[in-house]
Amino acid sequence: MSSTTAAATKPPTILQKIYAQRQKDVEAAKATPGTRPEELDAYLEMGLAPPLIPLIPRLKRNPSTSTAYPSLSLMAEIKRASPSKGDIAPHAGASVISVLTEPTWFKGNLLDMRLARAAVDALPDRPAVLRKEFVFTEYQIAEARLWGADTVLLIVAMLAPEQLRRLYAYALGLGMESLVEVNNAQEMERALEVGAKVIGVNNRNLHDFSVDMGTTSGLVDMVRERDVVLCALSGIQGPSDVKVYKEQGVNAVLVGESLMRATDTKAFIKDLLAWPDV
Repeated sequence: MSSTTAAATKPPTILQKIYAQRQKDVEAAKATPGTRPEELDAYLEMGLAPPLIPLIPRLKRNPSTSTAYPSLSLMAEIKRASPSKGDIAPHAGASVISVLTEPTWFKGNLLDMRLARAAVDALPDRPAVLRKEFVFTEYQIAEARLWGADTVLLIVAMLAPEQLRRLYAYALGLGMESLVEVNNAQEMERALEVGAKVIGVNNRNLHDFSVDMGTTSGLVDMVRERDVVLCALSGIQGPSDVKVYKEQGVNAVLVGESLMRATDTKAFIKDLLAWPDV
C-alpha cells in the first residue's frame, strides 16, 4: 500500500472527530431562530453582551502576587465529563475559570458557562471566564461574548493560518484577548506570528490524547524574551510540576482533574501553588 493510500485510509484522530461533529452542531445553531448569525450580530450591536474584564492583567494577578514569593496563577477548569474523568467544580483563588462547552465528548454547553459567569459575577475581583471550545468560526466567538466569556480558546492544531489570524482579530474586535493553544514548536511559531499575547502549551496531544509534561518545558525558550503570558495546560498533578514550570518562567497553569480528585480543594490549591491562604 502506498503512503498516500495509507494516509487516506488512516482513521480520523480524536481532534478530527470532534471538529467534524462541531461543524454539524454549529450549522444547526446557525439555522435556529434566535441564534442565527445575523441575530447574534444584532445582539452585539445592541450592547447586550455582559461586561468583560481584560484577560492579561487578571492572569498576572493571584493571591500570591503581592507576597515576597509570588507564584503561578491558576486557571481552574469546569467540565461535565472527559474521556476518562468525572465532573469538575470551580475553585477559590483562580484567575481564570475555564468552561468546556463542547456537548458530545465533554457534555458541556453554553449554559454551563453562563452559570459559571453568574456564580463569580459578584466577586470583587472575579476571575476571567474562558470558553474552552473547538472554535473554528466567528459565530462561536460571538456566542462566547454574548454568553459571558471574557476570552476564548483558539487551537492552532485545528486552524489554517488565515483562519487563525481572522479569528484572533475578530475576538480582539470584541474586546477579548484569546488564549492561543499550541502543542509543538511549529504551532508556537504560528501563534507568535498572529501576535498572541496569551499562549497555552497543551501537554496533551489532541490527536491521540497522550500527555507529555515536557511539552511546555520544551517551548519555554521560544517566548522567554517576548511579552507573552505562558500557560501550561493539562496534566498538572502536584507541586513538583508547578515548581519546575515556575523555575522555567511559566506564568499560569490550567488544572482540572487533580482539583476534582482533591478532598480539600483549598488546601490542595495552597499546596500546589505555594499560595497563602485562599
